[in-house]
Amino acid sequence: MFFKLIALGAIFCCALATGSVVYRLHNAKPILRPQFAELRFSETWRSGRSDRSLLARLVSANHILWVAVTKDTLHVSPHIPFNLMFFAEGFGWDHRVPGRTILEIRESEKNSLGTRVAIRYRHRTGVEELLELSVADGPGLLNALQEIQRR
Repeated sequence: MFFKLIALGAIFCCALATGSVVYRLHNAKPILRPQFAELRFSETWRSGRSDRSLLARLVSANHILWVAVTKDTLHVSPHIPFNLMFFAEGFGWDHRVPGRTILEIRESEKNSLGTRVAIRYRHRTGVEELLELSVADGPGLLNALQEIQRR
């Protein structure tokens, strides 16, 4: 009986991981970090959090995010395997933010580990969201975001 429960748990986890991969592919969300052209800023293994939902406010992403700013968009997503099993969707860790939708950018905290940058933006639906990212090069992220915000 014990081994049947373990087998059922393993099957459930595999099904959930497979479902999340299909979901990410169907919604054009990356599984692996893409190679972007025209990067203005890039850091990996960063931390962050969102105010998208109550669950997102409670659980931050500690040292699992990659952050990239291209010529007109901020991209934030967790590294694999943290983007599997719907963690990224549930905890608000996956973001594609066009520069024109950014409402506010500010440095919210600076410490020995880096800088926390707060980005407030508006979704297509009109809902506003606050995304906070902890990065090593805070001034670099601020400059890149200000450039794409003006476009």
